Amino acid sequence: TYRKLILPALLLGCRVRDFEQRAVTVIQKGPLVLSMPAQNRRLTSIRLMTSDGHVFDVQVSSVNRAPKRWIVTCSGGLRLPSGVRVGAELDLLGSHALQQRVTAALLHGCDSAAADKSWPLLQRIYGTESVLQDFEVAQENISVRLRRGGAMRLNREQCEAVARYCNDACPAFVVEAPPGSGKTLTAAAMAVSYEGKGLQLFLSTANVPVANMALALAELDYGSLCAIHLISSERELEMSEETRSPFSVLSLAMSTNRLRDAIGRIDHEVSYATRNEKRRLHARLRADCEPLFSQRYDVIFGTVDMALGYLQKPQRRGRRNEGGTIKQQLMTRVQRVVVDEASQLTEAALNALVLSFPRAQMVLIGDSKQLPPFKYERGEIVSELAARSSIEVVKEKRNFPVVNLKRVYRAAPSLISPYSDVFYNGELISCKSESVTNPLGCFGESRCIFFNVRGVAKLSGSSKINHEENACLMWIVNALRRSGYDERCVMVISYYDAQRRLAEETLPRGYELLTVDSAQGREKNIVIVLTTRTSVPTETGAFFNCPLRCNVATSRHKESIIVIGHPSIASAPHWSEVLSPKYF
Repeated sequence: TYRKLILPALLLGCRVRDFEQRAVTVIQKGPLVLSMPAQNRRLTSIRLMTSDGHVFDVQVSSVNRAPKRWIVTCSGGLRLPSGVRVGAELDLLGSHALQQRVTAALLHGCDSAAADKSWPLLQRIYGTESVLQDFEVAQENISVRLRRGGAMRLNREQCEAVARYCNDACPAFVVEAPPGSGKTLTAAAMAVSYEGKGLQLFLSTANVPVANMALALAELDYGSLCAIHLISSERELEMSEETRSPFSVLSLAMSTNRLRDAIGRIDHEVSYATRNEKRRLHARLRADCEPLFSQRYDVIFGTVDMALGYLQKPQRRGRRNEGGTIKQQLMTRVQRVVVDEASQLTEAALNALVLSFPRAQMVLIGDSKQLPPFKYERGEIVSELAARSSIEVVKEKRNFPVVNLKRVYRAAPSLISPYSDVFYNGELISCKSESVTNPLGCFGESRCIFFNVRGVAKLSGSSKINHEENACLMWIVNALRRSGYDERCVMVISYYDAQRRLAEETLPRGYELLTVDSAQGREKNIVIVLTTRTSVPTETGAFFNCPLRCNVATSRHKESIIVIGHPSIASAPHWSEVLSPKYF
């Protein structure tokens, strides 16, 4: 059944999603103007295919580059196929359309014995519901030593998670981790407590959760564990000194005198080098760092996509070490795979990991009451084929243990009450005492404030903007700055990306501005939520009415939260409970 039904369905869903990501939209026919995904290379020509299978090539005359999509104008004089019309979606072919790594891993699973090797775990995921094997573990007190001295005792649920991690008989388990429940520390404690000889992978769908796990491990006394964080140089440059991974190739290189001096010299030369010289210098830097890729590691951090990419990386001629040794270790030594923010890991990606690492125990850490994978819509056929949340998939047949973390350390009792009561049945227990100081003292006594802004929400493309709400945001930010709370203390979360971009244009530099969907897993002392709307949609489960999105938006704060919105928002589903006068 798995080979004949489940795996083909996953592949079908993945291929549709892959097409959506690489699809080229026709904006204009004469001359041909296209909207296409941003590329990492120079375009001179493009090979395209219409929906009826007609393949043709066009020459590129100009490109208007934006961060996510490019507007490409093509040379005239070409007779276009009949399937090329304004609004039509064309398939991007050739070297510009690389196969997605999850799809490639599933295809490899079809053509190899990986599914047979992984069948004991897959059978528990997709087979019949059976009597749950508890894979009993001794309930013992576990402490982890800190790098700066001393020790930290884990709570009971964290101890259970670590004990299950160290139990070879347990093929997989789930850690349900509400906001601020110490899941990152739990993952780091797993790494230092594991006594096996195999390789441990700590993954997520995004870079920030991976970096957080790496930072958490660095805070512990990890002894002789050898760790590396596989991250692109572009992504690493986006991180601040405080959030940069201590196990990235650059960080590891900077910890040795020889490489630190070499990097310093190259950095100096890059500052005044031409484009060709920069390429040569970067090649020299890669060569200097090559020994780091030939070491044997105990722990590897990375995104799911990065790990699968190393597995699928072809051996380049003339580069014996880079990627080769890492790939060999991924192919032969992986015994544990831990995925953080696993509610956003698709079912297809979960299967790709199971098929790629058939001997590994799978640990999914996340929160099923927070957002599912990107673009998932319940009931939509492609979503149901391949994009269900991996946590929901693994829990569905009740064949795996679930560890429920309930103690939270991010915020005090009064600050977790809104989301604990509304989304977690009041079961969360805060282990943080109430603070004497109130960051929102300039606005009154409450630490949770709802600012009524009537304003007018206007369409901006497929998104929304509200200038009155943005003006209110500016007033609040300036008041906080006068009180000593600047961009280091404040995060702004917007329901709509157009409003986020408007805020980015008007706020002082340095503020963290995120959409709700990208804020999952983040935290800040003060959080300001922009709702933007001036009316409440009537559809149950609509974008704004989604309880999972509301939970994420209202659970990122450590010391205080401000919600800005139209008075009608206070009557919206879930918001009416969160914004109750007993909290705000």
